[in-house]
Amino acid sequence: MMKLNVSIIFIIFTCLHVLSQDELESLLGSTQEDDRIINTFKSTRIINNHSVEVFSPQQLDLRISHRFGLLNSGFYELFGLDQAKIRVGLEYGLMNNCMVGFGRSTFNKAYDGYFKYVLLTQKNGIKKNPISLVSLSSFSFNSLKKSQSNYPFSGRFSYANQLMIASKINSKFSMQLMPTLIHWNMVESREDINTMFVIGAGFRYLISKSISINSEYFYRFLNNPTNYYNSFSIGLDIETGGHVFQLHLTNSMGMDEATFMTRTLNSWYEGGIHFGFNISREFNL
Repeated sequence: MMKLNVSIIFIIFTCLHVLSQDELESLLGSTQEDDRIINTFKSTRIINNHSVEVFSPQQLDLRISHRFGLLNSGFYELFGLDQAKIRVGLEYGLMNNCMVGFGRSTFNKAYDGYFKYVLLTQKNGIKKNPISLVSLSSFSFNSLKKSQSNYPFSGRFSYANQLMIASKINSKFSMQLMPTLIHWNMVESREDINTMFVIGAGFRYLISKSISINSEYFYRFLNNPTNYYNSFSIGLDIETGGHVFQLHLTNSMGMDEATFMTRTLNSWYEGGIHFGFNISREFNL
């Protein structure tokens, strides 16, 4: 009888231990989910370049981007306002970890699209992970008339493949590194380079819950012999409910990855600065 009682107690203890372990693992799983670091940036863009942020499934974003002419163009051009370029794009969350986008810009009458996928998410807790890792693949197509561009159809494409490595250091400061490979199917001269490696860096610093300072810089390795410059931008993000307004100064007029990273025509040192803004409006479908 004693042996039977001991056996029953042992079985009950074992079952309770297993159940408790299952409950603990369940709680840990929930904690790990809750410990995901969110809002590394306020928008899916830092300024020109993408951030590690992605939209939730069935979330649609209408994004309108403006780049005005050079601020030093004088009063006759109203300091660049008469030379505005615009891009209108749609971005959509496919799944929890990926999104797609498509847009059209008046600069070179370019069509562009991209696919963005989350590889790793920054977390605290037991399974702490200090960084977020996101991949981006994009293309752009120049649709200028033949009278404005002698490139054949296939020569009008450019491509960008990028890895975004970001970390939310604290509640106010976030930073992101962006190694990128750019390829142009056709370049302007034999001295130009079709494929170029670019490294970018960006940051965000919160001034308040709804306003942040953003900046990004891209360094081109194997510089083209033609007169292009490294892209540098600085600006403000202003969040107002379903809208995010991004006001910035940049030396880049193009709004697709290949163009602003490798074909920026103006220099900050020479006053080649454009004022611009992005407006983002989100819809839940």
